[in-house]
Amino acid sequence: MGKNKTFALLTVMVIFAVSLVGCGGGDSFEKQDMKKVMKLANYKGLEYKLGNVETSEEEVNQYIDAALAKDTKTEKITSPDTVVNDGDAVNIKFVGKMDGKEFNGGSSDSFDMVLGQTPMIEGFSEGIAGHKVGENFTLNLKFPDDYHAKELAGKPVDFEITINYLEKKTVPELTDEWVSKNTKYKSVDEYKASVKEELNINANKAAKDEAKYQLLNDVIKNTKFEKLPKELVDEEVKRSKEIMEKIVLSKQKLSFEEYAKSMMANNKDIKDPVKELERQIKEDAKNAVKRKLVVAAIAKNEKLEVTDKEKENQFKDILKSMNMNIDKFEKEYKMNKKEAIELFDYKYYVLSDKVASKLMELGKNTNPQ
Repeated sequence: MGKNKTFALLTVMVIFAVSLVGCGGGDSFEKQDMKKVMKLANYKGLEYKLGNVETSEEEVNQYIDAALAKDTKTEKITSPDTVVNDGDAVNIKFVGKMDGKEFNGGSSDSFDMVLGQTPMIEGFSEGIAGHKVGENFTLNLKFPDDYHAKELAGKPVDFEITINYLEKKTVPELTDEWVSKNTKYKSVDEYKASVKEELNINANKAAKDEAKYQLLNDVIKNTKFEKLPKELVDEEVKRSKEIMEKIVLSKQKLSFEEYAKSMMANNKDIKDPVKELERQIKEDAKNAVKRKLVVAAIAKNEKLEVTDKEKENQFKDILKSMNMNIDKFEKEYKMNKKEAIELFDYKYYVLSDKVASKLMELGKNTNPQ
């Protein structure tokens, strides 16, 4: 796998891990003597602003355009009279030669590209535009002086090219017929109304979630913490590393050191990537401990609890948002549902949401509509 693809995948996997990880086991926090650990900030009667969010016509159209785009039909055009132009998606065969000899990596029997958009050396796309499907021709070009492959940089090159076919993509029009065929609605107006309603619901839920979690963040910010219990911070560090191992390192066959170097590769100021990653993990662990202590304290005061079913549903929701089911997760990450719920501490997720909702319930909306 190429270096850029590897880094991109690593980034996705890190986001995945962070999106799942909670704080340490809930019981460890609930057993703490909160008065010795922190002075909990006031969490009742806090003010917040939450009004009604109305989806715009532009947003509705963007949603529908995306739905139409998913139903795009692609047709391969092989007619020899078809001229290809800038912006067209084409499939080509090419053979690169230097001094009459082919060179490594310079040929392909089937290469997809969009003329003028796919990154190629200067003159490549421009030289193809205007030719016809099935036509054979040669482009006499030169590699840039700063080309990444030093053995090719600045040297002349000949590309023998054949245009295999042109890909024509057709996006369907929004009609009553398309709506009836692809949705549960019968007319464009009915479909637009349903989209607007759905987007309004989602937008208002997102606004409410943002407001209530801002209340929780404010309480955490205003809470005065004494020295954080070392065992809780250590537990969080251990948990984070275990998730990193199961979700990232084992799948990529990387050591912690290799992973640290890949993550810090773009920051030349970091002299010791392993030490820096260790520092970041510990800092994140401290913040997680603070958050969980506050959540646990408020939950205890307000008698908020979490059931096993709620934890399981939270796990399923996370997987659904990632287009993954439990069977696929268990197979891919070599852990069962119970182990995952425990490792990622979904009790914390559900409890955090309940606490945030309680803060809103106990608070005051200064922008009611």
